[in-house]
Amino acid sequence: MNDGVPPARLRASHTDRERVIAVLRSAVEDGRLDLAEFEERADRVYRARTLGDLPPVTADLVPAAAQPIRLHTEPMVALFSGVERSGRWVVRPREGAAALGGTLRLDLRDALLVRDRVRMTAWAVFGRIDVQVPDGVDVRVRGWSFLGRRTTSVRRPRRDDAPVLEIDGFCLFGSLAVRAPRRRRAWLPRRRRAHELE
Repeated sequence: MNDGVPPARLRASHTDRERVIAVLRSAVEDGRLDLAEFEERADRVYRARTLGDLPPVTADLVPAAAQPIRLHTEPMVALFSGVERSGRWVVRPREGAAALGGTLRLDLRDALLVRDRVRMTAWAVFGRIDVQVPDGVDVRVRGWSFLGRRTTSVRRPRRDDAPVLEIDGFCLFGSLAVRAPRRRRAWLPRRRRAHELE
């Protein structure tokens, strides 16, 4: 796949189509679409070849923050504000993120990675960048900090072929934090309730 291909021209998967169909079904259930409209839109979804074909189908049904497919074109910058990017969005091989006096939250758990290796440059200047990754991603954080901090709570994956996220973090009176979902420790004994101790 060519790294220069815009997100809208990437091929849509069955998973991407089913996310859109789920929104259409919900719209039928609460009366926003009738069955004829549902069938017409569903046909468009199943005929869709690229990600760019999907957002127009649900544009008038749910707000931008709840769209099943998000093709962001704006830069990831939190300028004295809070900005969040989550859901099914496209992560390109090279990404830039900046928090200047604000907080930027990036959730990659449902994101679509164009490549198995992504390099992100993250600048936190009097701001904060929080990155949440799915379990099984090899996260490598490097860079420098001046009166700031860079932290990660992500464990090394067990697979050798795990996707890699390289983050060059630059923190000036700011912070960069990368975390993954907490793993449940099955080996810990279950706490006994008070009535079980009697």
